[in-house]
Amino acid sequence: MYKKKKKFGILLAVYLALSIIAFTLAISFQVSSEDIKISDEYDTKSLKTSATFDDIVIDALATTNTTTTGNWTWAKNTGYCTGLGTSGSPYVIENHIFEYDGSGPGDCLRILNSREYFVIKGCTFRNSDIPGSGLNLDNVTNGVITDCIMHDNGWGIELVEVNNTELNGNDIYNTSQGIYLSDCHHNTISNNDASGNAQRGIFLTQSTFNTLADNIANDNQAFEGIRLNSNSNDNELSDNTANGNDESGIYISSSDRNTITNNEVIDNSEHGIYSGGGSNNEYIQNTMNHNGDEGLWLISCQDSTVYKNTAYNNSGHGIRFNDDNNISCVENTVYENQENGIRLYDTDDSRFEDNYAHHNGMNGILLLTDCEANIVKSNTLQYNNISGINIDDGSDNNLIMNNKATYNKEHGIYLEQSDENVILGNTASKNEMNGIHLLQSNTNSIISNTANNNKNGTFLDTSDDNIVVNNVFLGNDACYNETGSTGNIFEDNICTSRGGQAIDLSVILLIISIVEGVALAAIASTYFIRKRKS
Repeated sequence: MYKKKKKFGILLAVYLALSIIAFTLAISFQVSSEDIKISDEYDTKSLKTSATFDDIVIDALATTNTTTTGNWTWAKNTGYCTGLGTSGSPYVIENHIFEYDGSGPGDCLRILNSREYFVIKGCTFRNSDIPGSGLNLDNVTNGVITDCIMHDNGWGIELVEVNNTELNGNDIYNTSQGIYLSDCHHNTISNNDASGNAQRGIFLTQSTFNTLADNIANDNQAFEGIRLNSNSNDNELSDNTANGNDESGIYISSSDRNTITNNEVIDNSEHGIYSGGGSNNEYIQNTMNHNGDEGLWLISCQDSTVYKNTAYNNSGHGIRFNDDNNISCVENTVYENQENGIRLYDTDDSRFEDNYAHHNGMNGILLLTDCEANIVKSNTLQYNNISGINIDDGSDNNLIMNNKATYNKEHGIYLEQSDENVILGNTASKNEMNGIHLLQSNTNSIISNTANNNKNGTFLDTSDDNIVVNNVFLGNDACYNETGSTGNIFEDNICTSRGGQAIDLSVILLIISIVEGVALAAIASTYFIRKRKS
């Protein structure tokens, strides 16, 4: 019994000793942590957490303070923020609610004339009046706005003359403009949700070298999901989603050298992407489907690249060009659009290569009205309700080369009132009407094409002085047909028809040479067999 009591006493003493040591270490740790804060000049005043503030203005150049307005030192002393304003210790405004009470500048929080580093994190901005904003930054650099909520404001986040600032992970809804940038440069706008606003999700004007990535701008009323306006140049838009907006998903106006890559623009009331008056823009690997008008529409754009985009089931055209020059439209997939897969109007000196246009309500590729000096090459154009390629109304001097235009409801390749085009090395087979059809089109060259199993291999209707040379027309109802046409030249074509039309002389000579070859082979074979037996 004595031994048990002794053992219990020892254990109790050890427990008490360990408790005292732990308590001492805890006090030492707290003191040392506080010492570190003091040595690093961190705040000794506690931040007002989860507080609500009205109409706050932080003006870095302010020399006098009021109850709601002052400089960063005032903001820090008042408890709105912590930090030193340096890159290693930025001012931090966190977990506050900022409201507008109907007086002051009209913004919930406004920061201006600041070059200090600052972070606004986890705050809510609400109930500012039009034209006020939830958060207004004016003449500011070096800011980070992250994980904030803006709702029921005039504008959600307004940036004017702001540089080198990041907006990341914010949720902006039920405002007029979600995110607005004017004369802003080298900013990053990423992972924000600017959906469900009265006008636009994200709007840039006269702003350059900004990055917009992984944002959501859906279901905005009245206007676009994302808009670049008026000399907003050299911006990068990538991996954004702009769906279900009342106008276009992405709208670009008079802005140059932008890269629009891998964005999703679906179910917008007008266009998926619209671009007017810009040059040297790139549209790469975007998904542009189920829009009320075109998937992509470029008007008065120069030197632009349209590459590897997908546009299907749009109510207008998949891709449309109006009054554009020096366009590179390559490796796009456009199908099941209610009008044309790719439509050109007054577009010159451009190239359209390796596109796949099928099952469109009209033509795969349409060149309409004064489209000149274009190259349409190596495209696949199938199962369209009219023609694979349609060249119309004064579209002259184009090169149509190495395309595959098959299984279309009417023609493989169709020209109307278009002259001096070169149609070279194409396959225009198994179309329900004609492989190659010219109507009132003169001095064109049809060379080295294959047009099999159509109604007519080629049909020249009131079309004069065309050259039809070295083509293959097999299995058509007629090899070629002329109606009201004069001066056309047909030479060296290989031609048979289901209707028993006479074969070209070249074909006869070819058949004779083949027969002669087979006969010589048989004679030689018999000779060698007999020689071996002997």
